[in-house]
Amino acid sequence: MKISHIKEVIPETNIMILSPHYDDVLFMLGGYIEALKSANLLSTKQFDIKLIFAQSNYQARTGEGNFDVSTSRIKFATGNRLIEDIQCNNELLGSHNYKYELLNELECFARGKAFANSEMEFPHGMFPDFDENDHVIYERMKDRIRSYAAQSDTAIVFPMAIKEHIDHFIIREAGLFVAKELGVNAHATFYFQEDKPYGGIATAEELARMDCFVTENNLHSCWFEYEPAEMIEMAFKHYISQVEDVYKKGINDRAAYWQDQLLTSRGVDRICKYQA
Repeated sequence: MKISHIKEVIPETNIMILSPHYDDVLFMLGGYIEALKSANLLSTKQFDIKLIFAQSNYQARTGEGNFDVSTSRIKFATGNRLIEDIQCNNELLGSHNYKYELLNELECFARGKAFANSEMEFPHGMFPDFDENDHVIYERMKDRIRSYAAQSDTAIVFPMAIKEHIDHFIIREAGLFVAKELGVNAHATFYFQEDKPYGGIATAEELARMDCFVTENNLHSCWFEYEPAEMIEMAFKHYISQVEDVYKKGINDRAAYWQDQLLTSRGVDRICKYQA
């Protein structure tokens, strides 16, 4: 285990982020992007954000309101979340320095998913929990990823799906399937980024499943330093309708865990590359 220079973390020029929700660019790669900026390397990358679950009815701290699937609720929640996300991404990347595409899938709560038994508000799910709609999205994601994988000098970044948020899990597993299916014939490179704040509040059982995911799928881990306080500050500045105090704990605790493992003075994040 060692810390990599930020230039070595993703060597590809083009970085495509498959962001499950309207805050996941920050919570997946916000630390990486800020580290690029600190090293004056942001201009060496081209970012393309694919926002997957673009129809949302979720608003933090609204309880049963998150099970309202009416058009008016989706308009309200999606509108708020879209503007929050654009403003955060503008600060991260510059307002005209990235591509941004909405893929128009229904988010988990809009599909009628129930809360997980967790201090965070999200629905857990793996393959045994899929319903017909989840299977359809999973197949549609595989088709999309196959087309993305034809792009050379491109990193496709998927969520690691720590704690198996069902939306994150669908995207992760679709990416893994296509990575294995294409093997050395893929022109793009597949990466799996630890998604926050889940890593810092995951149980030992959930983290063990994540370790197995990395080991069993031949993923190469890369660690880099970042400032978790900057991520937290941006989250609470921009994602007003989405974040709660547990996010601070999740981000800080996972950064501190890797910091202790790698004996460094700063917070640490991990990204893993698939090796065919």
